[in-house]
Amino acid sequence: MSRMTRTTGIALATAACLGLAACSSAGGNAKGDTASPATALVIEDNTGATAYTNNFNPFDSGDFVLSENTASFVYEPLMQINSLNPSQPPIPWLAQSFTWSDGGKTLTIALNSKAKWSDGSPLISDDVAFTYQMVTQNQSMNLQGVPTASSVTTPDASTVVLSFATPQQANYVEIANQLIVQKKQWSSISNPATYVLPGAQAVGTGPYVLDSFSGQDVKYKANASYWGGAPKVKEISVPLYTSNDAAALALENGDIDLAGNDISNVQTAFVGKDKAHNHLYQASAPYFPASNTVSLLLNSKSSKAPALGDANVRQAISAALDRQSMATQCETDYELPASSAGGLTLPIDQPALDASTANDIMPAPDQASVATYMQASGYTMSGGKWTKNGQQVSFTIIDPNSFSDYWCDAQEMVSQLNTAGFNVNANGAFDYNSWTQAITTGDFTAALHWGQGSSPFQRDQFIMDSSQTAPEGSTAGGDYDRFDNTQAQQAISAYEAAGTAQAQQAALDTIQQVFARQMPAVPVLYGAAWYEYNDSHFTGWPTSTNAYINPSPEYQSYEYLVLHLSPVS
Repeated sequence: MSRMTRTTGIALATAACLGLAACSSAGGNAKGDTASPATALVIEDNTGATAYTNNFNPFDSGDFVLSENTASFVYEPLMQINSLNPSQPPIPWLAQSFTWSDGGKTLTIALNSKAKWSDGSPLISDDVAFTYQMVTQNQSMNLQGVPTASSVTTPDASTVVLSFATPQQANYVEIANQLIVQKKQWSSISNPATYVLPGAQAVGTGPYVLDSFSGQDVKYKANASYWGGAPKVKEISVPLYTSNDAAALALENGDIDLAGNDISNVQTAFVGKDKAHNHLYQASAPYFPASNTVSLLLNSKSSKAPALGDANVRQAISAALDRQSMATQCETDYELPASSAGGLTLPIDQPALDASTANDIMPAPDQASVATYMQASGYTMSGGKWTKNGQQVSFTIIDPNSFSDYWCDAQEMVSQLNTAGFNVNANGAFDYNSWTQAITTGDFTAALHWGQGSSPFQRDQFIMDSSQTAPEGSTAGGDYDRFDNTQAQQAISAYEAAGTAQAQQAALDTIQQVFARQMPAVPVLYGAAWYEYNDSHFTGWPTSTNAYINPSPEYQSYEYLVLHLSPVS
């Protein structure tokens, strides 16, 4: 089952499917080109759900459009971001330009005059201002971690001005990635965070509208009046697969055009099945680009595992891990062991790496360091377990067992950590929605989770920025580990206020150093941007030699990818 690697910190709500009948409905949008099965682009689903829920609310990450990474087919961002290239400028989309002034405290957004909604009305500044104010006033809806403005004005129908109390230019990606909704539709909704919006009623600016919906398959058709021109891909189909194995088999058989799956022995199991048409991002190992840092999130505020609030305990957990074993046994060496405790993703973040955090965590376990850290916090070994005041260090790693590689990693960590003197279990009895709810509301002690962010700063901000977190029981927009550190927060603020690249790097160095000392989450692997494609029916796919967008499952980038495809003649 593929796993989303979204481009910034997100607040994840849930929308659990209660049964097949409740999750199925039919109906499509009246607008759109006539759908033709012969031209359908088939995209693999990635949640492991038993049925889809007909909810197109782009502020509820447990719904269909976000969990299946198809949100931007309907709702679009202000800018497109290539998260594989942190130095690439944003690509203008609904916004033609971002202009910063007043030392990064004021952002003037010039909108694309061509953009219009699927009901034919134009996109105007009121729509953007309304969306911005709605998400920043409701933490659970702020999926991008958009900073709150002190004022939002609309000088004219094509201009939005955001004024901030502090510099926010460093957070431009969060603003750029925000999906925009129509004020006319959403202003009458009393509870937008939890509102269930059937796809047939969704109004967006995107290139596609709903064609048909069932619990087992969802089809989009081209928006006939799309402002960017008629999409060359006329129909998209998202059939349901309930496991990695089922999806991999369909992919190997040529039933799927686009997927983001971890396939064991991918050269033989996938590429070798049809060498002429089955392809990966790159032809040589590790075949997939690294796009995020996979970390063991440790809930530092958990009432169930208070020992995780101790930085020495977190350091000891890190030292006990055999990262190379997980990389080889569970990730088939597609994901390499993390080597920096500073939280950045290598090699794409190498230019921003603080030298003191280079190669400061090892691929193999270090039991001597485990003992040093644990003894420093007053723990002693009793009956093979580290104990303090009669209490062992006990916690449970949660990851859906449908995420077969993550589940393998979780079980490996349980074995490694128990051998090192901890008391650890794993629980895989989650689907994507229930797992997401547990993590974002703080109802967990530990979880292996992919990283977020399109820049080195954002990758660490997602783990460390306490302004994005929430108390246990409330939904957090980021910092799921509930980490709260004054020095880290000061460095984050310094980065956001920095007026030069040198000042930004100095702040980022401090952020990495605090990460390495405090270990708010344990870097484990450099997460692959999972991506397989079959070019029998469509051409124009991103590759290592044409890396125009991150091709792994991301709702921000899938629209941009699909709009670059053309049917084979």
